[in-house]
Amino acid sequence: MALLNMMRMVLWSFFGVRRGAAHEADLATVNLPLLPVMAVVLAMSFGALLFAFAKIAVTIAH
Repeated sequence: MALLNMMRMVLWSFFGVRRGAAHEADLATVNLPLLPVMAVVLAMSFGALLFAFAKIAVTIAH
């Protein structure tokens, strides 16, 4: 459950629409050493997803 909370926190931070109180509540319960790892993994996953969509779009267009 802690990993899901950390994932939710990182994904919301990508959009930048968190309220201050919710952000403070998440920081009180999250494992801070794993937070940068989770952020990098999610960013790489998002980039890979965009790359795959672009690759599929190029393949369909030809």
